[in-house]
Amino acid sequence: MVNLDFSVLDKQWNKSLPDFKQTISNAANHIFNELIQFKDKSYEISFLMVNNDYIKELNVNYRSEDSATNVLSFPMIDSNSLQHENILGDVVISIDKILSESNEQKIEVNEYLAKISIHGILHLLGYDHISDNDYVVMNQLEEKIIKKIKC
Repeated sequence: MVNLDFSVLDKQWNKSLPDFKQTISNAANHIFNELIQFKDKSYEISFLMVNNDYIKELNVNYRSEDSATNVLSFPMIDSNSLQHENILGDVVISIDKILSESNEQKIEVNEYLAKISIHGILHLLGYDHISDNDYVVMNQLEEKIIKKIKC
C-alpha cells in the first residue's frame, strides 16, 4: 500500500488538472501492483506540485542544471540508510512542463502526468537511466505500467 501526501504550491494545478491527485494515485498503485518486491509493505511518498520557476530553482540547487524540468525525485532511501524504509521520498512535478510537453507530444495531459509520476516514483525505488541498459529497463517498465493504466 502506498500513502501519498500532496502539497500544491501553484494554483494552476487545481485549475488545469483538478483530478491530478487521482491520476497520480492510480499511477502509484499500478507501480506497486506491478513490482512484487514492493507489494507487501506500506510506503509513503510526498508530492510537491509546483511551476517552472520553482522546479528550475531546485534543479539549479541540486543538479546544477539551469533549466526547468518536468519531474525531480529526492529518494529518502539509499544503500547505506534504511532508517525510515517506508518513507520513499519526494517527487516534485511542474504544471508548466506537464501542460506544455503533453501538448508538444500530443499526449492526453492526464496520461502524460501519469507517465511522469511513474518516472518519478521509479527513481525513488532505485531505478535510473544513467547507462543505456538502465534506460531500457526503466523505460520498458514505465511503458508496461502505462499500458495497464490505459486498459
